[in-house]
Amino acid sequence: MKHIKRGAVGTLLIFLLSTVLPAGQIFAEDDRTDNEDYIEIIVRYEETVPDEASLDPRFKNIETMDVLPIQTMSVPVSAVKEVSLQENVRRITYNQEVETSQSTYDVSIDDWNQDMIGTFDAWEDGYTGQNVNVAVLDTGFYQHPEITYAGGYSIFGEDDDPWTNDHSGHGTHVAGILGAEQGTRAQGIAPDIDLYGVKVYHEDNGGKTRVGNLLSGLEWAIQNESDIIVISSGYAEPNNEVHEMIQLAASQGILTIAASGNMTEDNASIDYPAAHPEVIAVSGVNQSQAHVSDSMLASENELAAPGQNILSLSTDGSHVPMSGTSQAVPHVAGVAALLMDKYPNESASAIRQRMTDQALDLGETGRDVIYGYGLVQYAEQIPDETVPEEEPTEEPSEEEPAPGDEGTAGGTDEETPGGNTDNTDDPNESEEGTAPESDNETPVEGETGSEEIDGSQQEDSTEDPAPEETADEDSSETEETAEEEPADNEDTESKEEIDEDEPADSSDDEAPAEDSEETEAPEPQRTVWIRPSETNGVATIAEEDIQAVAENGVLAVSFDASLGHIDRISLSSDQIQTLKEKNVALLVARVDLEWVIPASNLSEGNALLTFEPTRQAVTFEEITKGKILTFGIEQEGQQLASFPSHMTYRFFTPAAEYNQDNLYQWNETDESWELLGDAYTKGGVVGVTTETSTLAVFNPEELASARADAEAEKEAPAVSEPEQPETEPVETEEEDESAFLDGNSSGLPVVLSSVVVVILSVSGGFYFFGGKAK
Repeated sequence: MKHIKRGAVGTLLIFLLSTVLPAGQIFAEDDRTDNEDYIEIIVRYEETVPDEASLDPRFKNIETMDVLPIQTMSVPVSAVKEVSLQENVRRITYNQEVETSQSTYDVSIDDWNQDMIGTFDAWEDGYTGQNVNVAVLDTGFYQHPEITYAGGYSIFGEDDDPWTNDHSGHGTHVAGILGAEQGTRAQGIAPDIDLYGVKVYHEDNGGKTRVGNLLSGLEWAIQNESDIIVISSGYAEPNNEVHEMIQLAASQGILTIAASGNMTEDNASIDYPAAHPEVIAVSGVNQSQAHVSDSMLASENELAAPGQNILSLSTDGSHVPMSGTSQAVPHVAGVAALLMDKYPNESASAIRQRMTDQALDLGETGRDVIYGYGLVQYAEQIPDETVPEEEPTEEPSEEEPAPGDEGTAGGTDEETPGGNTDNTDDPNESEEGTAPESDNETPVEGETGSEEIDGSQQEDSTEDPAPEETADEDSSETEETAEEEPADNEDTESKEEIDEDEPADSSDDEAPAEDSEETEAPEPQRTVWIRPSETNGVATIAEEDIQAVAENGVLAVSFDASLGHIDRISLSSDQIQTLKEKNVALLVARVDLEWVIPASNLSEGNALLTFEPTRQAVTFEEITKGKILTFGIEQEGQQLASFPSHMTYRFFTPAAEYNQDNLYQWNETDESWELLGDAYTKGGVVGVTTETSTLAVFNPEELASARADAEAEKEAPAVSEPEQPETEPVETEEEDESAFLDGNSSGLPVVLSSVVVVILSVSGGFYFFGGKAK
């Protein structure tokens, strides 16, 4: 009796658990979160930011912005869709890596860069950047005796990694170019500015950080009422939240200046945030005012500045030369500070216009991809007619090659661009180690690659994050080859290189499917999750959300519970054109389904995407697992059924993988269900096809049983039932019990059936092993 009582209690406990938990969880804890990979994301809310304590306890490193409704956090990969389904979430983007923009060359002379941009002229006029508030976002700022900071801030906290800790020397070097004291060996351009160092790189990560950290630094600079924000860093893909923050800064009269980046075999397009129109993008020139070979070529380049062999402060208390567009940026910021000191009543936009108007045009007339508007200058340029009076006597044979982008860095010391100011006549310019020396220099720093992870985790769960190292320290720099051709040829060659690289980066026409080995999933920074708007019962997408997705990326349109009644998305012809030009795939994401549509399946014109409950009569709908949905793509009023590229469908139903449910497609011709997919990812069953049709989830054994019963009913003869013997109730009872125990029966859930088996097994065990005969 003692064993029987214990058995009864245990059986009752198992039964109670079975009513709450799936059968697969009765005896084991779900340890997914212990093993699941985490991903860094940026969440843009509509209005109100939720309290950090109210978020999922699995979420880590949560940071909340004050000036915009944004949070950065680290979450399990599987939680991204869950977060996107919240009603208040506007958009989710990957928190991609940001890197400093510098390379390394030997130094030549100390002050050639100051002389080239007119720093000494400004000082003679009495302007040194007084009352101008400048924030430098970088790796940290060593307290060098030759520079004074008005203050500083570390987004990581002073106890963790203080702003005065410059673990790489990059921030100290950039700040020194901008504000080191007058009269020192590496004196700064605007030594009397109010300089603030904002640390956005943690010492544990060296020259890499995250976009979310950059956001925090931008927020602090805005709240600190900066006049100029300096960003000598860059990242590969646009980020809408950073863009919003920079737009906010611009609306408050803050000038943002950033490096356009250093060109390598793996990086041939301008970095962000420099590419944003509100930012002054800076390229680099050498001592001969010629394009530095690894400085980025881009139509967004606005100004050029010295970026090679720049002497500045080091973290050991002395001085060190560094090169790169990182070093070019503080030159432009310094000139901006000098002009703000000179014209205190002018707006930031007016100062920006003044700098472009006063720039020394070095390349093609007007703005070009190499120098932008030209070399930044403190003072207005001398009219062209005054130049020939001075130069023929000194260099009569060198007046012919007027364009400053031809034959300078790769030629002799005497070759200087046309239109040079007096500072190019410095006798030091003829020393060895200027232009000729730069011909043989090799850029060492190549930190331009960004970590690439499978950004379509909601779509391509089979691919794991894979960091990509792009440092290339062995690329020899030969400016002679590049500069034997005119500047427009140099630009054309660079564009051709970019075009050649694009096919390798672009995905196939097929949607990124789990089982496809040929399709490369979009990088996470190329995936943007957005919540659509509702217009007359139809979902619509904002143009800015489409623009926020990089080429070959994914736009995930997420429907939360408040949008559960919407089963259509409307796209304009302009939006379709943008999606196709950028090769952006669409991901329709609801609680119960995901549908991936590659851009190649969209044609020109307006489009209507539908995923609504079926209206046609289909068989066996009473045993489906979830809704039966009909998918469709209508363009210009024409309903299309077949497409050139595969589309991925994922249905989420209760315990689909545990019950081994499959995804089926309705065949209208045969009026039957055909197997579409039996693979499982993220708890959903997946199918891939080039068609839009009616889909549903069935348990294959239940469907087979239902089909067999239907066939039997068709074949059974119409004869009367014989009278049943008196033992009929007993037979019926046995059949019912057999059906009750049959795990394939649709009469009871699998969980309850398994519980009955457990009960009978346990009871039998007590019967045979209880120690007493019955």
